[in-house]
Amino acid sequence: MTGDEERKRSGESSRRRVLGAFAAGVLTGGGAATAWFQTRPVEQPADPEPTPEPTPEPTVTATPEPTAPAIVQRYAPDLYFGRLEEWYPTDPTELLGAGDRVLDGFDALDSYAAAFTDPESPPWPTVFYNVVADAGSPGIDVIQYWMYSAFDQFTVNFHWHDWELLQVFVDRETGTPLLLSASAHSRKVPNNEYADPPTAEERRPGVLAEVGSHSSTCETNAVVPTFERVPSSDWDSDITNDAVDISARVRAPFAYGLPRDEGARLPFVMPELDGQPLDEHPDLSVNREDFIDERVTVGSWNGLPRPPTDIPVREPGIVLTSPESRTDGDVTYALEPMARVREAIDDFVGPQLSFEFAVPGFAEDRLASHITSVGIPWEQPRFADPLADVTDPEHRRSIAGDVPGGLADRVVGRVRQLRAGAEGTVEHVSDDAQSALADQIPVSLFGVPVEAAVRLASPDPVATVTRGGVFGLLRVERGDHLLVVNGPGYAPIAERFDHDGGLVRAGAGGELTVVASEDAATIRGDGRAANGIERVRVIEDYAGTVYDSRPVEPDRYKIPVHRAGTYTVEVVDGDGRRGAYRVTPSDFGDADDTVRETVETGKASLARSLAAFLGDLRDLAGDLAEGDGARGQVLELLSSAQRAVEDAVAAAEEGTAERSNDRLRAAVDDLQRAQEILRSDGQDGYTDSSVAALVPRISRAIDDAQVAIETPLG
Repeated sequence: MTGDEERKRSGESSRRRVLGAFAAGVLTGGGAATAWFQTRPVEQPADPEPTPEPTPEPTVTATPEPTAPAIVQRYAPDLYFGRLEEWYPTDPTELLGAGDRVLDGFDALDSYAAAFTDPESPPWPTVFYNVVADAGSPGIDVIQYWMYSAFDQFTVNFHWHDWELLQVFVDRETGTPLLLSASAHSRKVPNNEYADPPTAEERRPGVLAEVGSHSSTCETNAVVPTFERVPSSDWDSDITNDAVDISARVRAPFAYGLPRDEGARLPFVMPELDGQPLDEHPDLSVNREDFIDERVTVGSWNGLPRPPTDIPVREPGIVLTSPESRTDGDVTYALEPMARVREAIDDFVGPQLSFEFAVPGFAEDRLASHITSVGIPWEQPRFADPLADVTDPEHRRSIAGDVPGGLADRVVGRVRQLRAGAEGTVEHVSDDAQSALADQIPVSLFGVPVEAAVRLASPDPVATVTRGGVFGLLRVERGDHLLVVNGPGYAPIAERFDHDGGLVRAGAGGELTVVASEDAATIRGDGRAANGIERVRVIEDYAGTVYDSRPVEPDRYKIPVHRAGTYTVEVVDGDGRRGAYRVTPSDFGDADDTVRETVETGKASLARSLAAFLGDLRDLAGDLAEGDGARGQVLELLSSAQRAVEDAVAAAEEGTAERSNDRLRAAVDDLQRAQEILRSDGQDGYTDSSVAALVPRISRAIDDAQVAIETPLG
């Protein structure tokens, strides 16, 4: 026995007693997503030779090995793994200690790592099958292919004993596949599914597995081994999940997909136990090399100033195939009945693992942990009821004719990063104008360079990751929810919202904005001494709305923004009154935040913010006029509007609502006249790009003035 083995086994009995207390319930993570190609007809093994007639000499007859049913062999999938994979599907019974019937996570991980000495030859490759008859409708059978890995390591989901699942719904009479359904991440994340899959000779289901987590996706279009979420002129998509409007700008299939295979840079983490990284835990014999490669693993999110940009994307690795497959694979796996595992193992246990990340709070950030529990396939609802794992409403309806409400109770969103520069998205400005205004635009919105983690607590937390910045959750309970977006090198953001059923777009109409940690400053406000705060909206002058939500804590908020931007902060108090104020880079200076100890609402607050906005707008118009040689009519009208709004502020502070409204209406007249001139043939001498920059801002000022007119004094 090696020294590592001796250390692993020392104190084994006491450790088992501790681990026994962590015997778990429902598996909350993992799942395999798959793809379909119809396999060729499988040649059945020949019947064993008949036993010879008795002779004077005794004859010994070998008992033939059990063979999987023909229908199970027919759909047994080819498994495509990434090059950095560490935990391939294996036989958990091989990881049991002598005489044991409970498999603990320590032993499973240690034993598998010790046996995995050749990266091209994973130990005991096995896929287990289970067949469910009349699943959902009479005459429809489901073949389940269960795959066990000793460990799951991912960004938001990690645990011992990772059971993944591929389900093939088959018409019993014809043998035709009706639906592919595979668990892609967790119960609240949509699976990758394909209804009425295409068929091709000599092809069979294919599974593209995510490195480390084994969440996988379909391969139906013969573009092996890559996943395509949407069709192109050269291929069909690998899924038939329904499309959803994530925001006004984004529509995407509601499916988990395979982020790293879609070009996403997805960071992994090293889970912790008792405050120690798992690769340094004294009760384990594994070392750093037994976990996912350090090139894709980020140890401390909060310590990074910026998101890493050198995380590699998925690269193809080895292929596992069934004995009957004609695919040119690297390793052949055994196809075994799940009943064999049930006969040998009573339980899978292991302590909860965690990885802490920050949840923004007004005074200081709190910490939350991603946690998952181990589970046993035959104790999960989907083992006996395969439809429980079908997540697309139309797919469910095609099999069973009904759709559970939870499948339509969704939360979606897209995460983008606010960065310095004008090359990203700028609201209400044409491309030509954006290029001409590059020196005027301090920040704009870009896609995330590294995918983020999204955690929903309501009250039981569930976590997922973005893919191309997009995320989706289903089976979201009705009621109050806390959503947090975090990731390596990002300042975390959080929001609260109520879910009343159906589709909810998080953030500002489905758009959420993050900032690199080193660029971030926070806007904080406290409404407890006034009338409270029901909602907060933050608008950057060029990037548009970057936050729109209920505050995370009652009546006070903390929102990270890019310190180079200029913002209008709009609030709604407990009585439904509006208020606003401006935040500029000078408000931060060298500090990390700006704090409003009391947040004011009412007419004076809105007018004061509008006057500051008009001052900035007048300065922009002046800078553009100087370059364009403009004649000055628009400048004069903007100055007049600003003076009128300043008069409205004074009148509101004196308690004279009627005069304040008169001056606000005068400002609206000036602003409308300025718009008319800019839209006329002469444009007051401004270029088209300058007009494209000024007109939307004047429209915003008119809208803000109308809101101030309608708002009481406070």
